[in-house]
Amino acid sequence: MSTIRKKGIITTVFIYAGFLLGALNTYLYAKYFQPDQTGLTRVLLDIAVLSSSFALLGTNSIVVKFFPYYKNFHKENKSELVTISFVLSLIGCLIVFLSFSTFMKPFIIKKFIGKAPLLVEYFYLVFPLMLFLTLFQVLEAQTWTIQKGHVANLLKEVLFRGMNTILNLLFIGGVLTFPLYADLFSFQYFAIFAALIIYLLCIRQLKMSFQISKLTKRLWKRMVPYALFVLGSNVISLMSTTMDGIIISSLMGLSFTSVFINTQYISNFIVVPYRAALSMAAGPISQAWKDRDILKLDRIYKKTSLNLLIVSSFIFAMIMLNWDDLLDWVKPDPIYHLGKPVMFYLGLYQVIELGTGMNSAIILTSRRWKFELYSNIILLLLTLPLTYFLIKHMGMIGAALATLISRTIFNFIRYVFLYKVYNLQPFTKKTILAVLIPIVVYLPVAYTIHLQDPLMGLIVRSTVFTAVYTLLLLQLRVSEDVMQVFGTVKKRVGKLINR
Repeated sequence: MSTIRKKGIITTVFIYAGFLLGALNTYLYAKYFQPDQTGLTRVLLDIAVLSSSFALLGTNSIVVKFFPYYKNFHKENKSELVTISFVLSLIGCLIVFLSFSTFMKPFIIKKFIGKAPLLVEYFYLVFPLMLFLTLFQVLEAQTWTIQKGHVANLLKEVLFRGMNTILNLLFIGGVLTFPLYADLFSFQYFAIFAALIIYLLCIRQLKMSFQISKLTKRLWKRMVPYALFVLGSNVISLMSTTMDGIIISSLMGLSFTSVFINTQYISNFIVVPYRAALSMAAGPISQAWKDRDILKLDRIYKKTSLNLLIVSSFIFAMIMLNWDDLLDWVKPDPIYHLGKPVMFYLGLYQVIELGTGMNSAIILTSRRWKFELYSNIILLLLTLPLTYFLIKHMGMIGAALATLISRTIFNFIRYVFLYKVYNLQPFTKKTILAVLIPIVVYLPVAYTIHLQDPLMGLIVRSTVFTAVYTLLLLQLRVSEDVMQVFGTVKKRVGKLINR
């Protein structure tokens, strides 16, 4: 676990650096772009991500699940696994492109021409976004298997958003017209895909074979149904998380989509630790299943659940504490003030999601991986009608509330499944403390600290909350990993002081 923790911390730093750039981009979008232009960029990315989940055909999950077998079979670290994944993904991209270009085109025009004409005009940009995101995700899966997931995260979180920042500044400065800006925006994934290829070639970890081995001939009957089930699961899962923005665009327009998706982006700060932990833990979880090491799985499950709950609760509380002061300080378009209740429901859902730990990764790499699809079908059946109904009656708040309700039920179902089938569950006695501490600290800070200057209010409130929260965590020894990280930091600070 120490290796996972160290690389997880590195990955978290990279992801948060990217999120800081993302926060800057969110500010630039809110301050200098028209709300419908901002909404366009967000919806294009949502559609590209959803389309990419189709185009991948489940190949990235095949790379992660079956890598241990190929690693043992090909001693020279040269296999056809990534080659097959690339070929299938390109076929998937072609299928999606043909679908959008033919029978789906009239439907898209009909649904969006009234409330979101800008989306219809620039819809062609989905295709380069989808293509290079798909190819990047194949290589990203390869980095997970060789414990280099932090590099993919550096490119995806920092380089991608850094390029976005540069484009935004060029547009704001008048160097780029919006049509040229939009075209360049659609090729950002190409840059990080090319960078990842160069990195893997430099460390000699992209040794692709174009011959089908005996191992593939033996495993393909397991790989194909696994890929199809993962494809269905991923598509359904992404539909449940991206359709809200698309439905808002159709029913309310791109301006409200901009508010919802920017608020959703801020709520995604809470998810950063999970993404870091997943990139580091996916390989060990897959290996533990291969070795049938249930005790190791139990340790990973419990530790990730507790640590993710601690960090996500902290981030959620910080966002809610400072929401009003942050908007008063930034002074964006007044429409963005409508996002606070949306943030509350989305943030609460993220905390619940992270509090259940690595349940998705554990299910996907187990022999009962088909349940991932079944549970995601239930999620979709809950999400789509609930989202549509609540958006029509409550607007953006309805979309966030639908997400909270459906994802809570979804996570409860998966929790029960892992407990009943494998006797695995993520909670310990320390979980109660991890839930109570942020609530106990949040309430007095939120209701007692009010300053006239929004920036000073933000700084003082954040400082007090962080200090009290950290003190209670350490005094009550809630997490072994938190204690070890604190001990390491304390030693290094001590060495610097004594020099």
